[in-house]
Amino acid sequence: MPLAFRKSLAGQGDRIDSKDRAIKEEVKKGELVLIEPDVSVRDALVLLLREKGWKVLAAGDCEQLRAMVAGGSLTAVISESTLPDCAPGEILELCSEHDLPVVFTGHDLPLQGAVDLIRQGAIDFLDKPFPQSRLLDLLDRLADRQNG
Repeated sequence: MPLAFRKSLAGQGDRIDSKDRAIKEEVKKGELVLIEPDVSVRDALVLLLREKGWKVLAAGDCEQLRAMVAGGSLTAVISESTLPDCAPGEILELCSEHDLPVVFTGHDLPLQGAVDLIRQGAIDFLDKPFPQSRLLDLLDRLADRQNG
């Protein structure tokens, strides 16, 4: 994972003062599950998404995902495509049982692999490092669809 991508994600929190943060915490767009094995990337994405009004549940593995999907009213799941304990197909199957959209991220998947994930039911694949705006726009569209 390129260091510049991590720094660009992590640096987003520096621009929001505590008053803005408190206001943004009150406005929730929806609840997301984020599965990202790289702790620094996960922490940066959680910070970014929370600052943009999302409630984020960070899962370290598929067992945690199963519990979160079964127990909540989620907007979407964002998952790294190469997890050590769970294949993307398993994530898609679990989420489809709950009518839950999945966005995969990754940097080691060839183009055909990303296309295959979308054909299998993922709503998108974001190749790392991806523009933050692309993820945020995608999630905003999901929230609008869910609320509208």
